[in-house]
Amino acid sequence: MRATDKTTAEIEVLSAFNGLVEASKSLNSDKYFEYFDKEKFTGLNSDGTVWHSISGLEAMIPSGFSMVEKIITLEFKNVKVTVLNQTTAILVNEYTQSMLLKSGDEVTQSGGGTQVWFKQSSVWKLVSVSASDVSH
Repeated sequence: MRATDKTTAEIEVLSAFNGLVEASKSLNSDKYFEYFDKEKFTGLNSDGTVWHSISGLEAMIPSGFSMVEKIITLEFKNVKVTVLNQTTAILVNEYTQSMLLKSGDEVTQSGGGTQVWFKQSSVWKLVSVSASDVSH
């Protein structure tokens, strides 16, 4: 794979990741799930449980978003994209977020994540995610 192709893929994956982040910040689960390949998805939750399909994540995200009044901050640092080939890339990151819940409580979380992105029909989609939560 040529260096220019890797750079293009990295830029495209980062753009898709930024769209996912914006959907999270706006608490828009429909937009959030546009970034997932619902047929190929599998993942690891921060509590150590696994998803063998998108259905578990689809049950969790909208209910979680509905408990949040607003995202105060959502920041990603140490983001790195490793392009494996023209259709596969891995993105790792560290994050911190604080949010105001509808209950009035403020919650702060931090941890890291790994995402596997797959390009099909010129669109990058998430096929796997894993997360850690170090805020306990």
